Amino acid sequence: MSIWSKLIGQLQSSPKIQYTEVSASAAKERLKVALTYDRNGLEQGTIESLRGELVRLMAEHLDIQTDDVEINIDETTGPNRLVASIALRPPRRSRAAAAAATEAR
Repeated sequence: MSIWSKLIGQLQSSPKIQYTEVSASAAKERLKVALTYDRNGLEQGTIESLRGELVRLMAEHLDIQTDDVEINIDETTGPNRLVASIALRPPRRSRAAAAAATEAR
């Protein structure tokens, strides 16, 4: 086998393996989502719509990271549960509080 045959063989086989793994993983995830919707009698897009509404409502009352919100249906124990993970922003210190902290040192 020539060096060119080896090089071309490596170039052709390597991306296919990675692409196949990524493709299989994405397909598996899409299937999980479809089954979750089907098992719970939800219309397609319900969770995404709910996510948008929750983010809007929570942002009115809390300082949240709107781009870091996950909503899932947990089917592992007992009745299905809607689980929301919403990242809060760290509290901002006011200038007066920062000045008082500096003076206390």
